[in-house]
Amino acid sequence: DANGVFATSLREAANAGEPGRNSPTVTEQRSFGGRPSLTSSDQGSRSQDKGELVTSPSSSSVLHSYKRAPSTIQSKAKGKFKAFAHGVRRVCSCIAENKAFVFVGTFITVWALIGDDLKLLATDRPVDQIFDGLVVFCIVFFSLEVLVCSLGKDDYFMSFFFCLDVLSTLTLFMDLTVVSEALFGDSDSDPSNTRTSRTARVGAKVGRIVRVLRLIRIVKLFKAFLASSKPKKKPPKDRLSMAEEDDDENFPEEEEHFDKESLVGKKLSAKMTQRTIILVLTLLIVLPLLRVEMTERLPSSSLYAMDEILQAYQRAETNASLHSEYQQAVLKLIYYHNWFTGRLTDCPQSGPSCSRYFLSNTFWFGIGGYGSDIAALRSYAANLSLMPEQVDAWDTAAQTQNDIFNYGTLPSGVLEILRSNWTMECTIYNEHYIGFSLLGSEPHAVDCPTHLRYQEVERVMPRMMPVEEFQRWFFVSYFDLRPFVKAEAAYSMGTTAFVCVILCIASIFFTSSANVLVLAPVEKMMRKVELIRANPLKAMKIADDEFQREELEKKKRANRRSWNLCKSRNPMDLVRTEASEPMETVILEKTIIKLGSLLALGFGEAGVNIVSSNMAGANSGVNAMVEGSMVDCIVGIARILNFSTATEVLQGKVMTFVNQIAEIVHGVVDECWGAVNKNDGDSFLIIWRLAELTDSEERKMADLSVLAFSSIVGAVARSSVLAGYRQHPGLQQRLRDKCRVDLSFALHRGWAIEGAVGSD
Repeated sequence: DANGVFATSLREAANAGEPGRNSPTVTEQRSFGGRPSLTSSDQGSRSQDKGELVTSPSSSSVLHSYKRAPSTIQSKAKGKFKAFAHGVRRVCSCIAENKAFVFVGTFITVWALIGDDLKLLATDRPVDQIFDGLVVFCIVFFSLEVLVCSLGKDDYFMSFFFCLDVLSTLTLFMDLTVVSEALFGDSDSDPSNTRTSRTARVGAKVGRIVRVLRLIRIVKLFKAFLASSKPKKKPPKDRLSMAEEDDDENFPEEEEHFDKESLVGKKLSAKMTQRTIILVLTLLIVLPLLRVEMTERLPSSSLYAMDEILQAYQRAETNASLHSEYQQAVLKLIYYHNWFTGRLTDCPQSGPSCSRYFLSNTFWFGIGGYGSDIAALRSYAANLSLMPEQVDAWDTAAQTQNDIFNYGTLPSGVLEILRSNWTMECTIYNEHYIGFSLLGSEPHAVDCPTHLRYQEVERVMPRMMPVEEFQRWFFVSYFDLRPFVKAEAAYSMGTTAFVCVILCIASIFFTSSANVLVLAPVEKMMRKVELIRANPLKAMKIADDEFQREELEKKKRANRRSWNLCKSRNPMDLVRTEASEPMETVILEKTIIKLGSLLALGFGEAGVNIVSSNMAGANSGVNAMVEGSMVDCIVGIARILNFSTATEVLQGKVMTFVNQIAEIVHGVVDECWGAVNKNDGDSFLIIWRLAELTDSEERKMADLSVLAFSSIVGAVARSSVLAGYRQHPGLQQRLRDKCRVDLSFALHRGWAIEGAVGSD
């Protein structure tokens, strides 16, 4: 072998060397690639750390190309990596296209859309950690989904839907309590930042709107459902069973459903869906920015109440006798925005208006400060508590009030809180507050505003005070927005559902016209081209079916027109004609059918391989020299007797004579599942293919061949057209008593080579 020859050459080179030079020796130890490793007695001739041969100058010319093992290892490693990457892509593709995975992803998407609103609608702050865990799960699932689709779908990475999924996944972080409070929480008590806080809340709404776009998956799920609900194809029938059916009884219906969507359909649907998403997103974001909110029209009653409390307290500081005005201002704020009246089913005294019609009411009142410590706030709060007499007087008056707007009363436990000193101390965003809460004894006790979510509270402070005094201490009141937040969450869920319906309906309706006018005809034409490509002989059957459908449609239109004329009393209807100009797609479809029929007629059954092999490729070249193939078949020969005599007598009419016989031969052979391969003057070559048939089916095919020749004999004898040649004077003169049309037949079962003449 090559290794032995190589070793022998090395020994000869060593023996022929100088006596003082140490010669290399060859060992049987194997190195990379199965080659023998070479050692030398020269010091340093072998690399000890890498195990590679380093030769002397005399032997370097022989051994310079011997270091090839590392490249072989690298190529193997690359091959393994490519195989592993291909396996990963296949697994990801199967997962991404799995209907169960799509359904689970859609279900989680729906939860991600309504989860935050459902949390605000039906739960309180203590369960926020559970919802945060579900949000984290959604983020992980959607991230894995983006990764799987990026690896499993060729046209997904960096596409429109990839950007859409990544953006909507990132917006889920805003549903986490920590993130949302850091971004949109009212952490700054400076009243000048009120507009900034409102802008942040608008940003949160926009973030939730972006997540609505994830429901475009419902369109994909809807398409998957339509694909699964399509009528299943009937199993293909064998040729013999199809021969037993009567074609006239089973009229072929035009196929409208296709198993595979065309590339044009996919791209057009994707583009239309993208345009729909962009349109809906633009409307959802831009329209709210083009209108003025009602809250910006006039200040709310809470702001007036807080300014009135501040001014009453300032007057009480200069005149102690006016301290009762301050207490009445505080009680007016509490009773006017009565939290407990807001929870009633009807207003007190059946009045027309009360705080029940407000979606926010006060529940916490006190003072806070930035520059003062808790001890200073306690000293301020000691002088701000309400007198029991004032509290009782307000509650008594509220019991008998019968005005247009009625305050309503407070529970006895809440009255006791109002009579007591302010002892509730709260820390809100690292700032100290002292006051009292009206909801300390409720099922969900709210002692401090931080016991509610940041969306569920609104802080109101007086504005008619200097900035220096505001830095020391200020009055503050917190309003409970839970009714408003719940109503907003319910409307938000309704908006989400409405947007989802609009997206789905718009996506379907926008593409319906294109599907009907362009995509459906193109896919229909592609279906016919695929059938002709698989079996060019089917073009004849397609043309026959199309012709039958056209004739049936003409008959229906004629019947419909005659019925309309019978019912019409306008004489002008008799001369009117319907405009029936076909569309370009219909013309193109019929042209394809005609071209396929001409190919089938021109090449015949023997040329099926030539047509199908040339149509299978995507290039525009034509190769007629297709390699021949061996076929197992029954070969039949039908020969017209006395054909030379008929040719001399009939002269130019001999072609008509042959075609009249060929009509019978072709018709009978076709009914018996044979094929007339060619016609050579007086003889017809007939083939019955036996490929992929069982023994019993081959016997049936043999019976059909014998039956075909017997039927041809009978049909020729019964033909009134061919019977006329018996009376032909020229034929009678030449053939005398044998003047009749007759054929001879032969059958053989064996193999033959089928291919184009001149091919290999």
